[in-house]
Amino acid sequence: MDFLPFLMSSNDAGIISMLIFISSSVLLGIPVLANRGTAQLVWAGVIGFVLTLELAGMVTFVALISAGKIHPHF
Repeated sequence: MDFLPFLMSSNDAGIISMLIFISSSVLLGIPVLANRGTAQLVWAGVIGFVLTLELAGMVTFVALISAGKIHPHF
């Protein structure tokens, strides 16, 4: 994972992760708002699960950068 030259610190990775999470939650939330009833509940569950996996991956990524396991180079 040393091929990420655009990250300077864990703060930068956190900001980038936050922007990705907010945009994906807005885009993935469209089917939830477009349906009613049981379909809306199913979509909300699926999208919630996907966003939870995405968030866990991003938090792990930022933690690895903060701990020094991933060293972005310029």
